[in-house]
Amino acid sequence: MTRHEICEELEDTDLFAGLKHSELCEIVSECRLKRWEKSEAIDNDEGIEYFNIVVKGSVKLMHTDPHSGRSIVLFLLKRGDVFDILSLLDGEAHVSNPIAVETVDILRAPMATARRWLERYPEFNERFLPYIGKQMRILENFAESVVFDDTATRLAKLILKHADTKNRHDEEEYPVKIINNLSHELLAEMIGSVRSVVTTQLQKLKKDEIILQKRGYLAVKKLEELKRRYNL
Repeated sequence: MTRHEICEELEDTDLFAGLKHSELCEIVSECRLKRWEKSEAIDNDEGIEYFNIVVKGSVKLMHTDPHSGRSIVLFLLKRGDVFDILSLLDGEAHVSNPIAVETVDILRAPMATARRWLERYPEFNERFLPYIGKQMRILENFAESVVFDDTATRLAKLILKHADTKNRHDEEEYPVKIINNLSHELLAEMIGSVRSVVTTQLQKLKKDEIILQKRGYLAVKKLEELKRRYNL
């Protein structure tokens, strides 16, 4: 990808939309573009060496229990998202493991360089705090759901979160974005469950005609029924 193409990918995203095109290109010029293929672990030295910007594709940021081997996905990152934010702020290492969900292109900059962006570009600085707040809200909602909701409810919340309720394909279907083509195993990791349970719950929702699921496509057919069933 050329620098111009990378800038075009990022210029309408939450964190970078406020920057002038010339400023965004300056940021891009200070980074190195790297690619990882599907399922590859992204080397990041515990987050203390590089600041990472997703340009294309998606990344799951996860924790894995070293004893049980069980994994949980904290964030599913897409175009314009960044990771190793906490290390950027405090310089401390962390144990989150980024894995490429699909082929992913990532811009990498040394942490010291990324910290200078906060001083050099006021618009970037101004958008950075709301971005962190959004990520913290995701974690807060996730923690609350894991503690208080059963698996079926957590799955329903995940589907509703990504359902496009403003743009129907027809009068009965609300297409589900981002998670529509993910494996049942990854969906399970996103709600703190296991693949077999998620598969069973999806089959039940499909049998009851609450959702429509085909290869690479997921939609909600009965939005109000889905909400009612799980008190959402």
